[in-house]
Amino acid sequence: MEPQIKHLSYSSISTYLLCARSWKFRYLDKIKTPVAAALPFGSAFHETIKAYTDTKAVGGQPDPLDEIFNRAWNWRVENENIDYGSETPESIRMVGHRMLTERSVCTTIDGITPQMVNDQPVSERRVEFTVDGVPVPVVGFIDMIDIDGVPCDFKTASRSWYDSKADDELQPAFYLEALKQLGEMPSGGRFRYFIFTKAKKPKTQIIETSRTDKQLNWALDTIRDTWHGINSQVFPPNGIGGWKCSKKYCEYWDVCKG
Repeated sequence: MEPQIKHLSYSSISTYLLCARSWKFRYLDKIKTPVAAALPFGSAFHETIKAYTDTKAVGGQPDPLDEIFNRAWNWRVENENIDYGSETPESIRMVGHRMLTERSVCTTIDGITPQMVNDQPVSERRVEFTVDGVPVPVVGFIDMIDIDGVPCDFKTASRSWYDSKADDELQPAFYLEALKQLGEMPSGGRFRYFIFTKAKKPKTQIIETSRTDKQLNWALDTIRDTWHGINSQVFPPNGIGGWKCSKKYCEYWDVCKG
């Protein structure tokens, strides 16, 4: 019997590849656990960029970046079950404040201009595509389509990315395949990351990568293989001994070991 999964996504596929058993706990068993603070922090940071750049794009005057972030972060503190680890809501808020008052970060965000369609900025664009042999669609949300037509993703990170990390990521292939099936593939299969570091001296990186048709086909094969594993109800604890398979980093550690 096929699992009752209505769609797949980049996060779903990457979770299965990292640990199939944690995928089962999350997507089939729907076991709720506190979320690591880095995730809602990243969401609040992304919401800040979107609100700021969207407002500018339609001719408005946005609030200061750190004020937008404070509102977005406070909402998550009040509404989400967050595992703060050794941090506190206030200490994490101050990281966002430090980042969003740093000149280089503000300059980078101020220079972001989304593509406009029907007088509206193209941000948080929902896309989906199909994969032969997979009976459900693959769904995703592209953070922004840049003014030059290149899809973009905003990331917060504890440290700068190394040169080849963007080339190793699976995510660009998902969004580029979706745009390809829509007939909107950007020239050269380009994809752009904006990386914002949480370092004591925050900085930004703008990293462009690209994907060939061969690389997109490899991603489709990976999605197909993942679906076959899900459909066959194969859920081993992948990555035993790896960084994720530990009490510190796995939210399902006690469930799995129990």
